[in-house]
Amino acid sequence: MTLELLSMLGGGMAGFLMRFIAAQSEAQAAAFQQVIQAQTAADDSADRAAARSGGVWIRRAVVAAILFAVVIAPFVLSFFHIPVVVETEGPWWDVLGLLGGWESVQGFILLPEVRHSLLAIVGFYFGSSQVRS
Repeated sequence: MTLELLSMLGGGMAGFLMRFIAAQSEAQAAAFQQVIQAQTAADDSADRAAARSGGVWIRRAVVAAILFAVVIAPFVLSFFHIPVVVETEGPWWDVLGLLGGWESVQGFILLPEVRHSLLAIVGFYFGSSQVRS
């Protein structure tokens, strides 16, 4: 092989390599622009959702109801002696639960779901206060 042929081959490979690197850079720039546009659209959607009225008041009403059920209701209802009616279990073969009876109990039933909801609310509010600091 002559020196001119080696030089031409090396120049062609170098040109191909530089063009390949440039194409990869353009593809990364285009992908980055798409990510920025998608994030801008998501931010805009979140801003519009936060600006809608009603969502804040619904969340506050849920929080107030759960706080009432955990903190206030056990004390208030104990003074009025209001019975709580619960369903008793029926026979083991009663798949639909139609044969169970009803029983009146004294006190206030605090369901595990209500306690878990209270824990989630407390965690959310304390967590969001840590982010603002």
